[in-house]
Amino acid sequence: MPPPMIAAALVLAASFDGAAALRHASELSALGPRPWGSPRTGAAASYIAAQLRAAGAEVHVEAFESQGIRGTNVIATLKGDSPEFVVVGAHHDTAPGATGAYDDAAGVGVVIEAARLLAAMPRPRTIVFASWDGEEAWSTGKTTTAGSRAYVKGLEARSRDLVAALVVEMCGWRAGTPVVHPIAYADPLRPDGLTIAPARVMRAVLDGSRRAGVALGVGDPYLSWLYQPAVRTFRVRLYGDDLSFLQAGLPATFTSDSTFTRFYPWYHEATDTPDKLDAAALTRMGTAVVGAITAVAALPVTREAEPDWFAAFGYVAGARALWVVGIAALVPGLVAGYRAGGWPLAARALQAVLGAGLMARHLVPALWVLALPALVSGLVRRKWGVFASMLPPLALAALGGVAWTRGMVSGVWVGVFDMAVAGVALALLFVPLSGVRAMRSRKSHGSRRRPPGLPGKR
Repeated sequence: MPPPMIAAALVLAASFDGAAALRHASELSALGPRPWGSPRTGAAASYIAAQLRAAGAEVHVEAFESQGIRGTNVIATLKGDSPEFVVVGAHHDTAPGATGAYDDAAGVGVVIEAARLLAAMPRPRTIVFASWDGEEAWSTGKTTTAGSRAYVKGLEARSRDLVAALVVEMCGWRAGTPVVHPIAYADPLRPDGLTIAPARVMRAVLDGSRRAGVALGVGDPYLSWLYQPAVRTFRVRLYGDDLSFLQAGLPATFTSDSTFTRFYPWYHEATDTPDKLDAAALTRMGTAVVGAITAVAALPVTREAEPDWFAAFGYVAGARALWVVGIAALVPGLVAGYRAGGWPLAARALQAVLGAGLMARHLVPALWVLALPALVSGLVRRKWGVFASMLPPLALAALGGVAWTRGMVSGVWVGVFDMAVAGVALALLFVPLSGVRAMRSRKSHGSRRRPPGLPGKR
């Protein structure tokens, strides 16, 4: 995006009206529970359509039917200079019995106010604002995200012009922290494979929000580095409407201010009411979303998956950089094994082969589990150093266990074979590197010395 347009976007982001977003959330919540297929979701759609028209967008109300249940999506468009488009969306249905102020009337409010702001600026690309029905379809025993799946299916050939989708999920909680949730989902095109937000989308979202003045975190304000290998190791049960895009091979991610360490306590309950929301928190989320949208709109249109990346300090390292880190972590152990010779060399060579193979299959989890132990064990000759370096894999296992007990995890992405390989690779790090060659050298040197107490030649 040209610099003047970036500047305009940042000015607009700084003026996001969180109080207006809260009013929208309150109006929608006042309708009561809005399960998919109920008359109340139709009333919610009518309200949202009117607000988006008032914001200056071209609005279409699209009915759909999925698995015998009817629903209504609201699709609004701000046309740009190009037919290529970015989608920003939320959902207006709720879990049964929940009034859904936080999940997800507040997200809809953010989408409406983002449309109002972006309507006032020039757009190199078209921006589509969506409010989907049927995100909580699991409550009917049906496939999740029914409304956004119907929307994605309806794109047909137009999907070629989609840059990316940014979904606004549960937000506006005063105790929350805005983050991006790049959750891994099952890839329908690859058995046991996963799909996740591409590296380029993550870079744009993080960079755009940072420029707007509200730097989004990744996954959790405290456990971001641990979160990233965790969602690629464990099958997380939480999801957003980004699921529909990613499983169709389209780039997407979602943002929320509910996280593992600060999870909204009234989730899916009747007590999820507007009094739990905060205008300042919605301003933070809305500002971040507007900044992220403007940055995503500048991306090239591509379907490259880019699943291997790691975010740290607001920046995203891609697969090439991660492979450099992984290889660098293995080198000290290989060098020490070569100097030692014998079994240490064989152990380190096998460990490097197993580690590289595991990285080829699960790059981010493999680095998290193996990189630090391999590096430390190659540099430190004492077992306490190796034990201390085992903290990352132990923390990953502990987080998975806690998430499992809280019902957030349903299984693992990493299979039994891969876990066995990781276990063997870690066990090989405990083979001593004292050195067979050094022991032989000492023995050889000792045999040439005269035994003490024997007389020498006269």
